[in-house]
Amino acid sequence: MSNSSHYKDYFLSHRHITNELIGKIDKEHYEYQPTPTSMPAQKLVTHMLTSFYGLASAAAKQAPKQIDNQDVALSKLAELYTDETVKLIESLTDEALEETIDLSDTMGMKVPAGKLLEVAIDHEINHKGNLFVYVREMGYTDLPMFVKK
Repeated sequence: MSNSSHYKDYFLSHRHITNELIGKIDKEHYEYQPTPTSMPAQKLVTHMLTSFYGLASAAAKQAPKQIDNQDVALSKLAELYTDETVKLIESLTDEALEETIDLSDTMGMKVPAGKLLEVAIDHEINHKGNLFVYVREMGYTDLPMFVKK
């Protein structure tokens, strides 16, 4: 198994659950926030999707495509970003995963592309925990496990 396959599988083991949680958020709950200082649900979801996609684009040394997110259901947006992110991860060879990506200007670091994908996955895991709280607070009790193999 190539390293890009490993990263893709690990990403999807979490993203499938993220997308399942996103699918529970009805439009009427897009502005829901569990505390006054929390991001509204729509903003949290958009942040999760665009952040991972942006980091995967950087790892692949590509500019991120513009994905229209105006008046698109969050579940559809999650599907679009997931598909585009998978394409980026699949495009990375083992050699490309070892190449250093200079993010000094934006994140203050230089890291191998593979490590950047790990950072993106860790970021998603963190916010996926937030998302569990949001959907539980919206009244959902039948929730998925943390990962899906």
